[in-house]
Amino acid sequence: MRTAWFLLFLPLAAQAADPLPAGEAAVWLQRMADSARRMSYEGVFVFRNGPEMHTLSVANRPVGQSSESRLKALDGMQREVRCTQAGAITVMSDGAQVRMEKRLSGRHFPDLLPANAASLANWYAVKLGETARVAGLDCTEVELVPKDVFRWGYILCAEKNSGLPLKAVMVNEAGLPLTQFSFAELKLGATPRMDPMPLSDMPETARPVASERVTVTALPPGYARIAAVSRQLPNKPGQVEHWVFSDGLTHISLFLEHAAKPVETMKGQSRPGDIHMLTRQVGSLQATVLGNAPWPAVEQVAMGLEVRK
Repeated sequence: MRTAWFLLFLPLAAQAADPLPAGEAAVWLQRMADSARRMSYEGVFVFRNGPEMHTLSVANRPVGQSSESRLKALDGMQREVRCTQAGAITVMSDGAQVRMEKRLSGRHFPDLLPANAASLANWYAVKLGETARVAGLDCTEVELVPKDVFRWGYILCAEKNSGLPLKAVMVNEAGLPLTQFSFAELKLGATPRMDPMPLSDMPETARPVASERVTVTALPPGYARIAAVSRQLPNKPGQVEHWVFSDGLTHISLFLEHAAKPVETMKGQSRPGDIHMLTRQVGSLQATVLGNAPWPAVEQVAMGLEVRK
């Protein structure tokens, strides 16, 4: 049984040819991004991160020019993510207690690529590989190879007719898998039913940062700040600023909080090696930079922080 699961999650063996021309690469990227938002589908996929493995159901339906989606954990804690154009929430249930909170991001597999996915061709070379089969459907392997050291690589498998990503493997610089998503069941064209999302009834848990106390002198190429909010985090006594930087595919978070005592510079790495962290003192603040990104990207953001004058 273990052998079977291991084989299922091996990285796709893309016998990739030369990189596609920029224009053709942009078309492939945009097609995969659009299909994840504009198609109706529902299915079950498996997510693997190092030794951890989880099974989730996903459903999506178009609504006008946008879409509604639902992601539900099928094992572990009862957890559901609901996303619409108006926003996204996470609903968690632990016994009789139900907790809801708003999310900064409304994206999840297979919606991994940004709305303007064509721009990723500036930072990733795109190569086409062999035809594979996932969840009973034929798909084309599409490899995204980073052009620098500031982002991980990806191997996707785009369904042959729609372009919907059926599988996604994030790989490190050696080509080894870090995180992996793969559909086990999928119904294309299904029209799932979804209850209304109670965004209007929820209190605001994050507010835009009123005044910025630090500045980032140099972001990694292609990255831009996409969010800066003040929010309450678990086990934190006061408000914490949460900034998010992204190239559209890779995300790095910055957390700023008052430093009650001198902060020792600390570095950390997750067990699978996909997440890196650096904590340091910036003026009177403790700055923690955390990202599902290579170390050079996290380090450049963290070491480029300065007190705003």
